[in-house]
Amino acid sequence: MAQLTDRLHQLLTENALDEEAFAYCLGIEPAQAVALCNGRKKLTATLARQIEQTFSKPVYWLETDAVEQGPSYDLFGADS
Repeated sequence: MAQLTDRLHQLLTENALDEEAFAYCLGIEPAQAVALCNGRKKLTATLARQIEQTFSKPVYWLETDAVEQGPSYDLFGADS
């Protein structure tokens, strides 16, 4: 779970988002985003794929130990 929260915090940092803005990007409640980012709520496979697609990360990026699996871009299209 620590890896997942680290990856979520990485996304927030890369895209200069707080949990509330992250929630609005995904169409979820802010409380759900806070719980996900703090490791209090389990991430579903569907939401994981949505996060990866929304933030241009490779499929399974949130769930693997690999450092990078291909190109990734932040919300504004810059290489990370």
